[in-house]
Amino acid sequence: MLSDAEIVEAFFEAIYRLDFDAAVEFFTEDASYHDLPVPTDPAVGKEAIRRKLDFMIAGGVTSMDYEIRNILGDGDTVLVERTETWHFPSGATPTLRVMCAIELDENKIAAWREYWNGEELMSQMPPEFFQGVQHALGESEVGGGAIPQ
Repeated sequence: MLSDAEIVEAFFEAIYRLDFDAAVEFFTEDASYHDLPVPTDPAVGKEAIRRKLDFMIAGGVTSMDYEIRNILGDGDTVLVERTETWHFPSGATPTLRVMCAIELDENKIAAWREYWNGEELMSQMPPEFFQGVQHALGESEVGGGAIPQ
């Protein structure tokens, strides 16, 4: 049986290979995912979490690199400090420092909260990211220019 920290590491391996089908299988049916710098409510449920993850692809991300700097599990909570680098077709490679808290329930992720500096990330994003997200928002039922929940 995997430890909570090992489950979280496997989850991030799926995220960073952009295998969102595999990533959502780490969640409980009613799990929540909240990017706290983004002015939206948490995404709740596997389908909503998958839609939110798909915005990385809609924004043009072709691959990602990451480094887990620290991971600490205590009880059913795992804290992860990491850096991630997003790769775009234009050659842009914004890097973000992230801290997150992940709560597990019976070896599944019940809550995932991300803490990062929005200005740090957005100042590095290439125009193709914003164009891709805007295009995806135009095709969705969600309005207002925010990443969907």
